[in-house]
Amino acid sequence: MHSSAIHRRKFLATSASALMGSAFAADKMPPQPIGIPLQQEPLAFDLHALEPYLDAATLRLHYHEYHAQHLLELKQALSSVELSVASVSSLMPCILSMPRPAVERRSLLQFGAMSRQASVKSVSQKLPQVVQDCIRHSGGAHVNHTAFWRFLSPPKSGHLGPQGKAAMHIEKEFGTFHEFKAAFMEAALNHEGSGWAWLVYRPDGRLVITTTYNEDNPLMKEFVDWRDHGRFILALDLWEHSYYSKYKNNRKKYIEAWWNVVNWNFVSKAHAIVTGIYSL
Repeated sequence: MHSSAIHRRKFLATSASALMGSAFAADKMPPQPIGIPLQQEPLAFDLHALEPYLDAATLRLHYHEYHAQHLLELKQALSSVELSVASVSSLMPCILSMPRPAVERRSLLQFGAMSRQASVKSVSQKLPQVVQDCIRHSGGAHVNHTAFWRFLSPPKSGHLGPQGKAAMHIEKEFGTFHEFKAAFMEAALNHEGSGWAWLVYRPDGRLVITTTYNEDNPLMKEFVDWRDHGRFILALDLWEHSYYSKYKNNRKKYIEAWWNVVNWNFVSKAHAIVTGIYSL
């Protein structure tokens, strides 16, 4: 583990009613959280709009193939147990503990009258392991990628760094903005293999930099260290498919380019949302 401000792994314990979002949206005060639907949101920018920092060809493959395939797999897994969700993010904190829906599709030819009566009774059992694994991997991928797209914007289309209370909070935890960027860069570069880098707002009000492996995220309180658990207000994809075509194995160059397309306006909104949620 790193210091109390920077940790190696892992976002939030939220009730299903809170439905999370990592912080996304709303100019109204007080800011209201929104979740992540069981569909891909249209990108808020043209595929060529992030050039020359993130190339259109990689973004097209990333969004239309990798992200889309994860979403398809998630839909199939949820459908197999007749589990409907308004927000995929609400699944993240309780993957292992979530009860299996009591009523599932069953063949009337397979069961007699007594079996049919028994089948509608509520039975407390966990989701099948294969469904849990899919929610963690493909569901996590859908949440993570949705966040990644939301925190991107065309270069020079907004602020060049955090503003307002978000900026003050970052400076309080990490020192100057330059020091924050250096700490984030260090965590992302030290992360071995595939995964994600995050700026996380914890329930105790601290901001921490952390990384997670594969498609885990800081919402998954059953899988992440408590020091890394909270709501993310910045997300960076560290999987090779997000940068290899343009930057090969040079992750450092990719991250340096990514800073030019961070949507700092959205970071400020995200910060306002999560601080509002935890103050309730």
